[in-house]
Amino acid sequence: MMKTTTKKARLNANHLLLWALLLCPLGANAGNKQTIATTQSLLQANSHPYFINAYSLKERETLQSLYQLNENQLLWFSVKHPVQTINQLLNLYAAAPMQGLIAADYAHLKLKKQWHTLQQSKPSLQQFLAFDTALSLTFLRYLNDLYDGRVPPKQQNFYLKPKSAIDFVSRIYTAIKTESVFELAQNMEPKLHSYQQLKIALKKYRHLNAQLKEPVHFNFKHTLRPGDWSTQVGKLQNYLNALNSPSLTPKIETNHNTKINNTYTGSVVTKVRNLQADYNLESDGIIGKQTLELLNTPLSKRIEQIELSMERLRWLPEQPSGPFILVNIPAFRLWAYNTNKEQNDNLNMKVIVGKSYAANKDEDKKSSLQTPIFSGNISYLVFRPYWNIPHSILTEEILPLFERDPTYLERNDLEIVANFSHRATPLPSTPENIQQLYSKKLHLRQRPGRKNALGHIKFMFPNNYNIYLHDTPGISLFSRTKRDFSHGCIRVENPSALALFALRNNSGWTEQKIAEAMYSDAPSIVDLEQKIPVLIFYSTALATQSRVSFYPDIYDHDSA
Repeated sequence: MMKTTTKKARLNANHLLLWALLLCPLGANAGNKQTIATTQSLLQANSHPYFINAYSLKERETLQSLYQLNENQLLWFSVKHPVQTINQLLNLYAAAPMQGLIAADYAHLKLKKQWHTLQQSKPSLQQFLAFDTALSLTFLRYLNDLYDGRVPPKQQNFYLKPKSAIDFVSRIYTAIKTESVFELAQNMEPKLHSYQQLKIALKKYRHLNAQLKEPVHFNFKHTLRPGDWSTQVGKLQNYLNALNSPSLTPKIETNHNTKINNTYTGSVVTKVRNLQADYNLESDGIIGKQTLELLNTPLSKRIEQIELSMERLRWLPEQPSGPFILVNIPAFRLWAYNTNKEQNDNLNMKVIVGKSYAANKDEDKKSSLQTPIFSGNISYLVFRPYWNIPHSILTEEILPLFERDPTYLERNDLEIVANFSHRATPLPSTPENIQQLYSKKLHLRQRPGRKNALGHIKFMFPNNYNIYLHDTPGISLFSRTKRDFSHGCIRVENPSALALFALRNNSGWTEQKIAEAMYSDAPSIVDLEQKIPVLIFYSTALATQSRVSFYPDIYDHDSA
């Protein structure tokens, strides 16, 4: 039966190709002119007959240029093996969910149905060209989504450098003619190791979710501590075994072995601790309210997080080959890498980021305290820095305290200055000068020292947001699991190690010299011999070869 079906399909395909050649002959004749006219008409219309939505201007221009390269003839039927090439394209669309994309965005089912219809009939010239141009249009959209993402990053408040422009016309034309559409699509994917690991994780989580008739739910009668007993320990162990399995197709065991020891101990506690660590919770193995919420989070939600994270990685510009620094806001963590391969980090430390929605009482100030998402280049370090206090912090926080306590400025090493130059002369805190602070005619800064909010060093990458990395005297806050306490700038846990990484190409900068600069009597500025790219990013899912870590959506970007 299989051989008969395959033979019939081959006959239908051969019939279709012969019919295409009869309708769309090559050469300068009437049939050829009709093909050109029909193609031009299709591509000059406001929308394609297969789709409701209008072409974008860029899409229309790209398709017109693409078909001009082929003298406005059929593209997909002009290759040596058109059936295999078209099937390969439709298979790409069917597998779009594995890229975190949506197959319906590329009319997968409609094109598949139309392709079947064409092979069972004698299509008109209009039908051939409509199908051919539909393949080209959807391929363009697929490649664009794979390369640049489905949504513009600025629409989600991600202010990243744009990626290099791609000549889709020549790439698509070459891919069709050389029958290498799969290879072109593969080449459009982000080269980041993180992206490839998320692809693997997405496949695994889809497989796990498909096994469940309903979301996994645990309902312990009380807080479960190591050593406690519960009838759900077996279920918990099976679920965590599946989540931690190295297999891409793990199985969630539903028939719980009655011989399982239902005492909450051993490997299941270890797996819960690892889960807690992945979510920035205290990894004590105790299943309380927060850990229970994690365990009861539907896998469909985790799939959404992975898809969103893959989309955001598609927004990233190409990374330079040298060292770079990555801060992931929801993870409250910084990584410094020696190369852009980003498999092995040179540094890994905790950070404190801008306050989240939940930390802000005033609705109008929510977003102003969040750390923005953008990229830059660290170009210089400042040892023993002054803290030049932003006007909003000055008027909303510091001056109200001064009005209640006239000694507040002096006790906290704060001084009034006419400008933020290191040589500026401090002015007295007279009523007149205080009023000029409100009107921005004068400024307030904090002297270098142990009380300084920036600690002993700041890492400068000039940007429109006045954001930088810096040391902090408030080291106790690094022991918290949720670390959104700043006004937007990023406090680093190990500033001396980060300074050593940043000064890697500056001759003579040893750990000892850095320590001397951090605790000297006067401020100093050191320009980097090699600028270090820094990316302030936002991803609630990160994957490594061993596991996927999920993080809280502290700024509500996932729901935007």
